[in-house]
Amino acid sequence: EIYNYINIMVAQKHLLYFTEIDSLLQSPNQDFLLANTSLGARYLFNVAKDILRYGTNSAQKITNSLFKQVYSSVNNGEIVCLGTNDGIQLYHWDNLMQKDEQSEKQILNGSSIYSVCWSGSSVIGGGDNGLLVEADANTGKVCRHYQAHEGSVNVVKKRDINTFISAGYDGICRIWDRRSGEVEKTFTPSSWGKADRPKLGTHIRCLDVWDDWVVCGGGPSLSLWYLKQDEGFELLEMGTTVIPRTVQFMQDSIIATGNDSHIFHWSLAGTVKYKVTSKLDCISDLIINTNCREQPFIVAAGSPTELNVFLDFGYLSHTVPLCRGI
Repeated sequence: EIYNYINIMVAQKHLLYFTEIDSLLQSPNQDFLLANTSLGARYLFNVAKDILRYGTNSAQKITNSLFKQVYSSVNNGEIVCLGTNDGIQLYHWDNLMQKDEQSEKQILNGSSIYSVCWSGSSVIGGGDNGLLVEADANTGKVCRHYQAHEGSVNVVKKRDINTFISAGYDGICRIWDRRSGEVEKTFTPSSWGKADRPKLGTHIRCLDVWDDWVVCGGGPSLSLWYLKQDEGFELLEMGTTVIPRTVQFMQDSIIATGNDSHIFHWSLAGTVKYKVTSKLDCISDLIINTNCREQPFIVAAGSPTELNVFLDFGYLSHTVPLCRGI
């Protein structure tokens, strides 16, 4: 039995070595954190007990659906929406907390969905076939397909109640009007000479939107766009070979990560406020928690499979492994 236990522990270590955390999601009250790995395992953390306290990790492994990879996740205050390599899955938070592995509804079974967002009572997802799908979150019924991009759709983001933005492998960003199903505006970041990096391609990997401002990057450098003009507003330097992987607006700042170990903070004017080094080789996702009574913090995740906790948004406090003892 001891021999079998040791073999299991060694196997788990090797499995985690080849795994990364693809996406993070906070509960509506920000008291819990869901970490989704590239091999289908999902871990639920209690923020107060597991994230903010050193060495007390008791995260629950709530499912281990091998090879059901979760690429992105969002919630609307009640329902969790996951974009996976087997379509869109919808859960109620209560069921997720009770380790219920059966999703409430499944949409587009068999299709890979790389990014999801909410738009009113609908969920919108985009994936490997270049299509966007809009479905009613209450019934799971598909309402509309959009022929969006050549190649994959890498990211979709809600802009307001009627519009959303998509971007993909073809390097084009499109703003859609959900009422008509038509494109409202199109822009191509690589066409702006300052952002173009031909050796890294034209694909868009990440994007966020705030009012009339969009920040996006991938092959092209990370850049800030004002939608009422026809060219980029500001270039956000991360290094000539860094490919941005996640970006978010936060109050008067922009926070982004890429395929290296750093978290960048810029002002909206494009000035670097600070650059923080993590213990991760590559950062896939991060969350910003502003609900903590003690101090706000950031959690970053990627490869290797651990969480890096940054207090006051500015310095690395400690790391949290996925499993105790591994």
